[in-house]
Amino acid sequence: MTEPAVAAADELLRKYSIRYLVVGGQAIAQEAATATRDVDVMVTTADYRNAVERLAKDPGLTLAWEGGPVTRFGIVAQRGTPLDVVDAGVFSGTKTAQEFFEFLVREHSIHVEGIRYLSPDAVWYTRLLTKRWKAYAEKIVTNIIDGLSTDHLDRVAEIARKFGTESTIRERLEYVREELKRPDLQQLVDQG
Repeated sequence: MTEPAVAAADELLRKYSIRYLVVGGQAIAQEAATATRDVDVMVTTADYRNAVERLAKDPGLTLAWEGGPVTRFGIVAQRGTPLDVVDAGVFSGTKTAQEFFEFLVREHSIHVEGIRYLSPDAVWYTRLLTKRWKAYAEKIVTNIIDGLSTDHLDRVAEIARKFGTESTIRERLEYVREELKRPDLQQLVDQG
């Protein structure tokens, strides 16, 4: 069953014919347990400004802040649950944002109850390209402890090769792999 916050976000985004992908914790939740409540969606760069402007006028949302490639709203019907709208261009590397978005739709997303969710490998790829990548690396470790396969790390590297971000991603994947070897986590990782 679709999370109520995701269903509310879907309704608002469809109202304005905004094409999107659910990313972040709600996407991970399709395959592993997470404690996330917020909803993160990715749109193409071509649609980003227009999507933000249309959503900012909707009475079902409150604008919390705009920060360049991410804009946060609160979903009124969900007691202000955050809805982050993310510009795909941040992650497209040497290709266009549209090429990146279409690649994700085609090869790294699943369709569940009418909503398209990003695969864990694509979520991890985007997380490792943010300024807060170390905090997200810890979330990736937690996802693995909670049962996601380390095979997703190899697929993150494949995405990076396709989009010319391998040097950045390689270093950050190595950090995650080293974290997974920590003695205090080893037993948890082996059980996951």
